[in-house]
Amino acid sequence: MPIDFYTSPCTKAGANCHLPDVVCSASTNNSRFGICDDESHLRRPAKLKTSDESTWDLTVENRNNNQVLFKAIDFCVDVYRANVYDLDDDNRLPDLFSILDASLNSHGLIKRCEGFLVFNDSILFFEIKTGKTRSWLKDAREKLEETILSFQFAHPNHNANLLKPIISNKNRITHQNEAIQKRILKDKIGLEFILNHTISI
Repeated sequence: MPIDFYTSPCTKAGANCHLPDVVCSASTNNSRFGICDDESHLRRPAKLKTSDESTWDLTVENRNNNQVLFKAIDFCVDVYRANVYDLDDDNRLPDLFSILDASLNSHGLIKRCEGFLVFNDSILFFEIKTGKTRSWLKDAREKLEETILSFQFAHPNHNANLLKPIISNKNRITHQNEAIQKRILKDKIGLEFILNHTISI
């Protein structure tokens, strides 16, 4: 069966989810909170934070105090391609994308975004970047593309609940290829992304 993005923990012995200081799922109804990805260099997942605002990479304004579920994906949920999906092939067909919940006979791990938020039946995926290289936006879009295609494959009944995903880069708020990358993502998953490091839900 396809992986369950909501409940799937790390499955490898000694993996991140088994570490006492790693929380791959959390919830809050704070009116303001953040997502921090400061340990990605240690191959650890992003985390929800309600304090130390200077460390937040993505700020969430939750003015109605919605109950929000945070679920990490990158470095937390292993998702494997069941077939070849070539991000460099401009003619790739998202209808042919599929995943496995184990590495057996797979074509490797997908590119995974940081995670997603769930509130009021809405689902918001996000990717965090901190670099300034020319390719950071393309890489972020690719991660959203494969992660959301995987989610759509695993949870087809939730497709209508998906919001435009967020790409956050506090060091850059514009990119010369933004329009192109938005168009590619909409062509593949049906949604453009929003480029901002602060969002209101």
